[in-house]
Amino acid sequence: MDGTWALNLFDRLHIGHHVLIDHLSELPNPVACVTDGPLMGHDLDLAELIQPLEIRVRRLRDYLKKQRLDGSIEVRVASGLDELLDAEGDITFLMYEGPCCTEVKSGFLDARREALGANDRYEFLKPVRANDGDKVASARIRRGEIDRSGNRLLGTDQPPRRLPTDNREVLKSPKGEVFEKRDGPPEERVARKLREEMPSKVISVGDVTTHSLLQQDFTPDVMIVDGITKRGPFEGVFNAAREYLVYNPAAAIFPETWSTIATALSQTESALITVDGEEDLMGFPAVLLAPLGSAVLYGQPDVGIVWIPVTEDNKQIADELLQAMPVIK
Repeated sequence: MDGTWALNLFDRLHIGHHVLIDHLSELPNPVACVTDGPLMGHDLDLAELIQPLEIRVRRLRDYLKKQRLDGSIEVRVASGLDELLDAEGDITFLMYEGPCCTEVKSGFLDARREALGANDRYEFLKPVRANDGDKVASARIRRGEIDRSGNRLLGTDQPPRRLPTDNREVLKSPKGEVFEKRDGPPEERVARKLREEMPSKVISVGDVTTHSLLQQDFTPDVMIVDGITKRGPFEGVFNAAREYLVYNPAAAIFPETWSTIATALSQTESALITVDGEEDLMGFPAVLLAPLGSAVLYGQPDVGIVWIPVTEDNKQIADELLQAMPVIK
């Protein structure tokens, strides 16, 4: 049976992937094939930061379901050429030009013709352009150059870092003023202090903390959430004038996170940053990037809300802790 296979990493599912899926949906017997292993290509920029295969597949399936295409587009995974050689019928292999799928473009059609008598072809899509005129690509998102919609970000020179397991406990101790639950609803006192002191910028980290402030009719300048609480998924919905999605796993800080927070802080409108992963270390870039006189707020489970004033001393402490985190090579 003839068909169409779209080959892609599907890392940081972005506007270019949306265009690819839209085109694929109009072609016969469409298959969205997530490439992995040797088919990922060689010398990819920040390859260590590519989302794990299971996340890429899950996000792709979620998008197809949202677009009501899950019943018409099949999702497959291919880690080697053998898996593609087994595809029956004449296949149109749909892809973007780039470092990915280089093995597929090197004598692959000849091998399928010899093995199966297939009469395949390639179809290369025109690249989707970001608003800076350059191509939209997952590598650019990993570097923090653009967001998933192709909008230019401020960028960053921060390398990706990961916190060793044996050092994670130190981050749980509050480094600012603690508004404890035992003294009454902490969000009421925090909101009152925010209105009195009017910090330069207010950054809330965590779903419960952010939600509790919104319930007090106070909207932080930058809200960082991940949809997870100590007790499980957070069911609330957040909205802001500017919204971003970043991939940042637990105990790590990636360049796209630095760049997105910096961009959000540079704007006058409220910004929502949803973390695909965990926001456990987001206080570091928040303190280091926010202007002096700002406030970073995060929740301490079963205790209350921690208020970190952005001062020169706290910036120095945050930077020292940051520099102790190993760089991901």
